[in-house]
Amino acid sequence: MGKVAIITGANHGIGEAIAKELAVKGYGVIITWLNPEDYTYSKNQKAKMRHTIGGKSKADQVVESIVKKGGKAESIAADLSRVESIPAIFNFAEKAFGPVDSLINNAAHAEGNDTLESCEAGMIDRTYAVNIRASVLLIKEFLKRYRISKREKGAVVNISTNAAQYFAGQIHYGASKAALEAYTRSLAVELGKYGIRVNAVAPGPVHTGIPKSYINPETEKMLIKRIPLGRCGHPDDIARAVRFLVSDDADWITGQVLCVDGGHTWGRCL
Repeated sequence: MGKVAIITGANHGIGEAIAKELAVKGYGVIITWLNPEDYTYSKNQKAKMRHTIGGKSKADQVVESIVKKGGKAESIAADLSRVESIPAIFNFAEKAFGPVDSLINNAAHAEGNDTLESCEAGMIDRTYAVNIRASVLLIKEFLKRYRISKREKGAVVNISTNAAQYFAGQIHYGASKAALEAYTRSLAVELGKYGIRVNAVAPGPVHTGIPKSYINPETEKMLIKRIPLGRCGHPDDIARAVRFLVSDDADWITGQVLCVDGGHTWGRCL
């Protein structure tokens, strides 16, 4: 039986690239996606969400693309802010492909105007419910199922950001990613005895296409001046790093945060 991976938020952008990369390597991939229709938002708000995160039609496209190339993929709608969604994801994965070998916590929540002056309690709660609580509970569920299936090797990769240490204008998002990196290190120590490796990937500026205006031409010119390798990233850059970290080639690597940003972390000092 081939390996199985769950990738959250994988119907677009970096998550989509990770799913496709692992599928090429023989993984059965489960992609989770958020359904805007589950929310009591206005029609305009739902339309904006569908534009930003894709929705079911985009999830279907990703699965179809993988299957057409001979890969194995299934998708499930999951609101990670709801605790009950977590065991449901694993039940779905095991029914589709069998026990899960790798978990990639890619899904994230960010608010548009995330500053101290604009923040309110709900903004903080929404961000941490997905970026921290869901990620940790997904890892806990992964460990539980892993032990039941008597696996000997497993891998978790958390997707962070190279702005985790400071992110003015996105203070709760940035802080949540810094917390995720701290969890990565602590859980690597806790789970090593089970043969589970826990690492993180911290992307720099990446052309995800979502939202399409994130890196416009003017912003890109400014960013490139601070990226030693001379370009913004692509989702495939991050996907290849994740593929390495879940592979046996990274068998003695755990508790690490791999910065994949073309040198942007240090170039920002220029």
